[in-house]
Amino acid sequence: MTTISKKEVHKFLDKHPDIPFSAAKFEYSLYLEPEAVEYANAISEKMLDESEEDLHSKRMIEQAETTEELLKLMRKPLSGGNRSRLRGKLLEYETVMMPCIKEKTMKNGQDIFIENTLYFFLHCEENCCDWLMKEYSNIRNEYLKSMLCLVIGFRGDVEMIPF
Repeated sequence: MTTISKKEVHKFLDKHPDIPFSAAKFEYSLYLEPEAVEYANAISEKMLDESEEDLHSKRMIEQAETTEELLKLMRKPLSGGNRSRLRGKLLEYETVMMPCIKEKTMKNGQDIFIENTLYFFLHCEENCCDWLMKEYSNIRNEYLKSMLCLVIGFRGDVEMIPF
């Protein structure tokens, strides 16, 4: 087992200072309090009228049955309620979606897709951390790589981390 000295820790923290607000920090906070996110989505749906676009997206999510339709929706900007609906549906179709999402993960660089992928990997029944560690160096997008570290941190075993 490798130990890290205090000096090395301080050197790392000096080189990588805390950022007051980052996308990774925001996503991390969402996964610490999932009930708060669902509550906020429910309140906003009750208080705000759904636009025609929101209603159209809601119908698209409800009617989506193929992996292609669901993958297309993963790239679409959605309201909080529709995002929750889509993510729930992705988890319902986990068995057929997992290979497709893994394949798209290797090449996709769109933020919305990345955030939906992060949610999927964090909440799916299959623990995909072994696959993530194996394929990590082949993933092209740096933002996605940083987000996938959250999955490994939440779901992976300590023994997986090579450092």
